[in-house]
Amino acid sequence: MTGLRVTIGVLGVAGFVAGLLIDRPAVLAPLFAFGVVAFILAAGCLAADLLPLRPVYAATSGLALVDAVVMTLAGQASRLLALAAALGLVLLSAAPRLTRLGG
Repeated sequence: MTGLRVTIGVLGVAGFVAGLLIDRPAVLAPLFAFGVVAFILAAGCLAADLLPLRPVYAATSGLALVDAVVMTLAGQASRLLALAAALGLVLLSAAPRLTRLGG
């Protein structure tokens, strides 16, 4: 599952960079593509985290699922929302590892 989480984080970074460098309406295409792929990967992570229930991992995967939808649609609303959603994917992909290191 680590590979999927890293990929979700990379998609978040790519969405963040796209949000910074590309103006609207051109930014909608990459944000949509990154968001759809992140949604699919987050759904796979959530399914894998629910079978042997790992609550922290499942919670972050579920939140990443919602955040991927927000990133997909955020470019239409505002640049700041798109950047926040992309950064959220990065943080959610790293959160389970950080909580395990801290505890």
